[in-house]
Amino acid sequence: MSILYLIRHAQASFGKADYDCLSDLGRHQAEILANHFQNLGLEFDVIYSGLQLRHEQTLDAYLKKIDKPGNAICSVLKTDAFNEYDSENILKTLIPEIISREPGFEADVAAMLSSNRSFQKVLEKIMRIWVSIEKPLKNLETWHSYSGRVVAGLKKIMTKESSGKKVAIFTSGGPISICVQKALNLSDEHTLQLAWQIMNTSITRFKYSGNRLMLSGFNDITHLELKGDPELISYR
Repeated sequence: MSILYLIRHAQASFGKADYDCLSDLGRHQAEILANHFQNLGLEFDVIYSGLQLRHEQTLDAYLKKIDKPGNAICSVLKTDAFNEYDSENILKTLIPEIISREPGFEADVAAMLSSNRSFQKVLEKIMRIWVSIEKPLKNLETWHSYSGRVVAGLKKIMTKESSGKKVAIFTSGGPISICVQKALNLSDEHTLQLAWQIMNTSITRFKYSGNRLMLSGFNDITHLELKGDPELISYR
């Protein structure tokens, strides 16, 4: 039996020109996570990471923590199988389509960067539509194509990294929710709802053997909660 740790990246720069970069809070969260793994004495046999900067920066905080004389640093492998879906392209493609049918929706779109409520309303509506699309629209990848790529990446890791290994994957909420979907046989709608609950630097744990994948822990942020500061807990 092997153990797979899926780690969501620390807080990125929501609302900034370059979202794909950790915020000041995100860098602090990543440092707390790195200390947590060190305090647990948790050593991974191999680490995988998505290719996005926020994945790499969260991972770097951990690698710097264990890069000490005498420490053997495990292999680190990068893969686009654990990249987040292209939310920017999804929004840009589908927002005009919805406004053309529902003109009132434009008011929520206009307020989405200044209002968390409007942002969530827009995001939920857009994502539900995206998940339901069966054929590619313009240059927009479908949910089923995206989730299939994540599952294929997961299967490759499960096949390659067997025999009692501890494997970490630094990734985003989308791939984590899809892995949970595979383990629990969730619907696409429930998987999407699950993705919105996954917190920054949370740890979701699976056990696997052969083709069997079993969820053994979800969305754990004990390392942040122990600090006693609610401001450390974030979702974007």
